Amino acid sequence: MKVIKFNKKYYKRVNKIYKESFPKEERYISLNKMIKNKDTELYCLINKEEVYGIIYLIKYKKMIFILYLAINSEIRSKGYGSYLLKWCLNKYNEKDIYLNIDEVNENKKDYETRKKREKFYLKNGFYMTEYISEEDTQKFNILCNHKTIKIEDYIELDKFVAQILDEPVSNIIKKNNL
Repeated sequence: MKVIKFNKKYYKRVNKIYKESFPKEERYISLNKMIKNKDTELYCLINKEEVYGIIYLIKYKKMIFILYLAINSEIRSKGYGSYLLKWCLNKYNEKDIYLNIDEVNENKKDYETRKKREKFYLKNGFYMTEYISEEDTQKFNILCNHKTIKIEDYIELDKFVAQILDEPVSNIIKKNNL
């Protein structure tokens, strides 16, 4: 098993994983734009020429933002997501690595899925920050590979991510200010 930069020969399989893993409203960028942007990297988890998963990273200064992490739906819950995440943490161990997950809220119909996702990232080297990212009517927990963050850096990263995705900048709020 190995992690490699995206190769066009895997285009159909990567696109299938991407589309199966993320609803249309969460696909902020097309696969074609992903592979053409110089400030991003798309990696594939490959085993015997099969694409097991993908991770899409946005790079800015000394920071990385994980926008997408997905594993082929036929082989989930077998440790491949952990493998890919740990690979990323090792490769970029000198950088601050961030990601956002849907706010874990008992009032949401998919609460169990959100809780499971949160547990996965916390188990794999990420920490819950004390900040929330608000976008329209959605709230996201901000996670990082460090226990404490410089919120000014994250806000700068968020602006860069918004620019790449051609999306509005998020409103970043401290949790105890909600």
